[in-house]
Amino acid sequence: MLISFSASASIKMAITIDDLPVHGPLPAGMSRADIAKKMLSVLKKEKIPEVYGFINANKAELQPDSKQVLKLWVNSGYPLGNHTYTHMSLNKYSSSDFERDIKANESMLAELNAKMNWHYFRYPYLQEGDTLEKRNDIRKYLSQNAYEIAQVSVDFEDWSWNEPYTRCLAKKDTKAIKWLESTYMQNALGKLEETRKITNALFKRDISHILLLHIGAFDAKMLPALIKKYKAQGVEFISLSEALKDDVYKTDPGVAAKRGSEIQIQMMNSRNITMKDLGIEQVVVYPQKELESLCH
Repeated sequence: MLISFSASASIKMAITIDDLPVHGPLPAGMSRADIAKKMLSVLKKEKIPEVYGFINANKAELQPDSKQVLKLWVNSGYPLGNHTYTHMSLNKYSSSDFERDIKANESMLAELNAKMNWHYFRYPYLQEGDTLEKRNDIRKYLSQNAYEIAQVSVDFEDWSWNEPYTRCLAKKDTKAIKWLESTYMQNALGKLEETRKITNALFKRDISHILLLHIGAFDAKMLPALIKKYKAQGVEFISLSEALKDDVYKTDPGVAAKRGSEIQIQMMNSRNITMKDLGIEQVVVYPQKELESLCH
């Protein structure tokens, strides 16, 4: 049973989009610009404020046509942020390598996004370092270079629906696509419920949430329904800068981990507690095996 809200209730949430300009496979007859235009049209129609697109400039250089996505984003009045140049995993590289990858992304950000604040940083894979030394090194570097970390509180692994969608489209498997639509929405709503339970247990209040999505073909298809469903659950969409004013995001959980995670999970890890300790049952059942095997 999903949490229900009274007419006056409101959950504040910022939408952020990762991996611009290229994420996931392209369905036949569709361009990267088509995906961006579809997402931007919905975001503007729904009056969603300040949707940061976190970029990997290397992708635009490897696929020059895709740079149009970044121009479309900025021309729509939405800002870009730093997601490293090559989508580098901090777990696999040194602090100095990672710092260079952050820096390498900046020339394109400054070129395209000069009139807006691009000093927001999103860790690829949400991995903040598998050692405390690396975690602390990068946090120090970001602070010294005027970056604010764009943490995430709601992540339902949306990215993993994009590839099977492309396969199912190619096979014209409408039944499978309906299943993808259903499970995507179940996980999106379930994750919001689960996240609210955890954050209310940890902080005794609703926090301002930050949603992670990706610039994929299926994400673009599902965005209108996702926004509608979230609004029905009481979500009021706000800017990233507004969400980050919440004190929750000003705290460093100070824990190293190989797996990237949302801010509330980092907080739980720092306190060495689990959902069971909080008296919360898992809501989301992520269908990884089904997604991987569908429409082959």
